[in-house]
Amino acid sequence: MASMTRAALMDIVKEHKLYRTPALNDKLYCNFKGFTNIAGLEEYTGLRALFLEGNAIESLEGLSSLKELRCLYAQQNALTHISGLEELQHLNTLNISQNHISHLEGLSCCPELQTLICTNNQLRTVDSISHLAHCTSLQTLDLQHNDISDPAVMDVLRQLTQLRCLYLKGNPVVSAIRNYRKSLIAALPELKYLDERPVFDDERRLVQAWSQGGVEAERLERAAIKAEEQEAQRRNFEAMQQIRQEGWRKRRAALGLTPGDTDPALDEFSDSEYEFEREPEELVAARERLAAFTARPGEDEPPELSVARSQRAGAGLPVTEGSWAGAGAAPGDQQLG
Repeated sequence: MASMTRAALMDIVKEHKLYRTPALNDKLYCNFKGFTNIAGLEEYTGLRALFLEGNAIESLEGLSSLKELRCLYAQQNALTHISGLEELQHLNTLNISQNHISHLEGLSCCPELQTLICTNNQLRTVDSISHLAHCTSLQTLDLQHNDISDPAVMDVLRQLTQLRCLYLKGNPVVSAIRNYRKSLIAALPELKYLDERPVFDDERRLVQAWSQGGVEAERLERAAIKAEEQEAQRRNFEAMQQIRQEGWRKRRAALGLTPGDTDPALDEFSDSEYEFEREPEELVAARERLAAFTARPGEDEPPELSVARSQRAGAGLPVTEGSWAGAGAAPGDQQLG
C-alpha cells in the first residue's frame, strides 16, 4: 500500500507526460497505485477528471481544492461511506462501484450531479437509497448487482423527475415489482433506457394506455399504432410514386414521346394478358385416363394428375383401385390400349 504524496503525484505526471505545473492539468490518472488515502491535490485546482480506480482508498476526504472537478472515478476501492464532496459544486459524474457502501449519503451537496454509478455495493433497503430523492439533477442511475428487494424503491425513483437511464438488473426488486418494466416506465415519464433495452416512443404509448385502462386499452393502442404505421407507409409510397411519375413525364418530354406518367423504357412491352401455350390433346387425354385409377404406391406423380383425379372424384365419377403387377406396368393397360 502507498500514500498519495506530492512526490507520488509528480511521478504520475511524468509517467503520463502531463504538465509539470499542477494547476494546468485537467486530468490525473491515479488508478491502480495502491493508494490508501487522498492527499496532496491542493495545487491541482484545474482538474476536471480524477481517476482513482483500483486503489484501497477508504474515504473521499481530500478533494476540497478541486472545485472544477466534473468526473470522479473511485470504483474498486474500500469505501464504506460517501463524504468530502461538499466543495465539488460542478461534479457531473461519480463512479463508486465495487466498494462496500451500504448507505447513500453526502451527494445532495453536488447540485450538478447527473450520473451516479453505484453497482456491486451493499445497498439493501429503501432507506439505503432514500437520499437519492435529494439528487434532483440525476439523469443516469446505475444500481445493478446490489441487494435491493423492496418494491417501495419506486417511491424514491419517482422523485427523480429528470431520470433518463436506469439500471436495476441484478437486484431482487426486479422480480418483486409486478409488471416491472411497465411499472417503471409509467412511473418515470422521462425514462429513455431501462436495464438492457431502450424505451421507444411506441412502448411508452403502450405503457401509458396500460396504466390507464389495463390490458384491453393496451391492445387497442397497439392496433392504433399499427394502423398509423400502415397509413405512414401508404403516404410514403404515394409520395414516391408521384416523384417517379414526375420524373417519367419529364423524360418522355425530353425524348419526344407521347405524354404520360409511365416509364418510357417499358413502352415496348404489351399490357395484354400473357397467353400460355396449350397442352397437346394427347397429353390431356392420357391424364384423364390415368385419373380414373389410384396413384402408384411410393411414387410421386405430376400435380396436374392429382388435380384431375380430385376433379373426377368431385364430379362423382369412379376412381378404380390400380393393379400394379410389375415395374412400369400401368393399371388397365389392356383397357387403355
